[in-house]
Amino acid sequence: MKLEKHVPEKCIPILKEWFSKNPFHLTFSRTRNTKLGDYRAPTKLFSHRISVNQNLNKYAFLITLTHEFAHLLVYEKYKNKVLPHGLEWKNQFAALVLILLERNIFPDDIAVILVEHIKNPAASSCRDFNLTLELKKHDIGIESTIHLIDLPEGAVFALKNKRIFTKGKKRRTRYFCQENSSRKQYLIHGAAEVVMVE
Repeated sequence: MKLEKHVPEKCIPILKEWFSKNPFHLTFSRTRNTKLGDYRAPTKLFSHRISVNQNLNKYAFLITLTHEFAHLLVYEKYKNKVLPHGLEWKNQFAALVLILLERNIFPDDIAVILVEHIKNPAASSCRDFNLTLELKKHDIGIESTIHLIDLPEGAVFALKNKRIFTKGKKRRTRYFCQENSSRKQYLIHGAAEVVMVE
């Protein structure tokens, strides 16, 4: 099972039970900057499809997979009659995560934040700043990773796409940053991985 190398070993029996009752096609996607995972409802040609970015650490992968699987279960029950991230999905996702929490699948640092997260889960786990930062601590090579939140105001940094910015004022979980070449203002998430520019 290719899935085994992408998720914590302890959760495999749970996933096998879930997925045997509700089969789908799983794709291990290349890195996508705009999303971590995706669910597609069945069509005449395809069954349920879920994709998850293959570069995620095991805990981020599991949370994303659970997020998308909750969409599948909601679709099976309601089809397209409810909002994609409405109350039905929130309740379904929370129920699945509770099962994983009860089986102690996550380290304590992630588990504590997940308990809060599932009280009102966002459309993307990336929108939960605390969860995003905690999950990133479990990335390989985390010691060398710098996040925008770590930089002082006025610092000059580059994103992965090589564009250079100057960090500005905070606005909730994002920062106003000015792109140095165009002088345009952008809101950039505090959890964004950055590279310091001398």
